Amino acid sequence: MDILAGIFALAYSGLVLFMLSASLRKLMPPMRAALTAFALSVTVHGATTLMAGPQAMAALAFWGIPHLLVLPLLLLSARRQQRAMEIR
Repeated sequence: MDILAGIFALAYSGLVLFMLSASLRKLMPPMRAALTAFALSVTVHGATTLMAGPQAMAALAFWGIPHLLVLPLLLLSARRQQRAMEIR
C-alpha cells in the first residue's frame, strides 16, 4: 500500500507542477514559469503541512520528496522549451 501511495504522490506532484508551469508559460518565459510553479506549489503545500499537526512529517514526505524528484524533469523541459524559443 505504501508503494501505491508513493506512486500517487509522484503522479500528483508531476501533474500539479507541469500544469501550473504550462499555465504560467503564457505569462513568462519557460524557465521562470517552471521555477515560479515550483515555488508556488511548495508555498501552498508547505502551509497546509503546517496545519497537519502530528502527521506533519508524513505530509512533508508525501509531497516534498515527489516534488524534488519531479523538479529536474520540470527544469529540463523548461530548458528545452527555452532553447526552442531562442532558435526561432
